[in-house]
Amino acid sequence: MPELDDFQKSCFDAHNELRQKHQSQVLEWNPDLASSASDWAKRLADKGYMQHSDTTGLGENIVITDEDDGNITGSGVVDKWAREEALYDYTNPKWQKGTSHFTQMIWKSTTEVGIARVPLESGKGYVIVAHYKPAGNTNRAGDYAKNVLADEAEPQENGDMV
Repeated sequence: MPELDDFQKSCFDAHNELRQKHQSQVLEWNPDLASSASDWAKRLADKGYMQHSDTTGLGENIVITDEDDGNITGSGVVDKWAREEALYDYTNPKWQKGTSHFTQMIWKSTTEVGIARVPLESGKGYVIVAHYKPAGNTNRAGDYAKNVLADEAEPQENGDMV
C-alpha cells in the first residue's frame, strides 16, 4: 500500500473499523481513487462550495469544514458521516434522505477507497473527498438490504444482539 499521510490513514482506518461493525469487508486503498478525490477536492477548494462530481461508476462522499487542521481528523470525518446512521431505518432498507454518506461508507459490495484533503482557498478549512469503487447507494431492488447491514453489536428492538 502506498504511504498515506496521517489524515488519510486515520480516515481509512476509521472507515474499516466502521465497516467491520456492519459486516462489510475491509476496504483496499486505491491510489487512483485518491488521485481522483484530490483532483475533485482541489476544484471544490477553488470554487468554495460543495458539489458532487459527475464521475460515473464511483461513489463519493464530500465534506467542507471551516475547522482548523488541529480540530479535524480523518476519524472525525468518518464520525461526522457515521452520525447519519441515526436517520437510517434498517427495517425499511432503501435509499433514505440524509443517510447517503453513512450508507456509502458501509456499502458491503464496495471494495476500494481513496481519500484526499485539500485546504480551502481562504485557508480557513478543508475540502475532504472520498471516492469509492464500486459505487454504493445503488437503488436496484434489494440492494440496500444486501449492502447496508446493522451493527452486529447493537441491540435490536426485541433486545437481542444481532
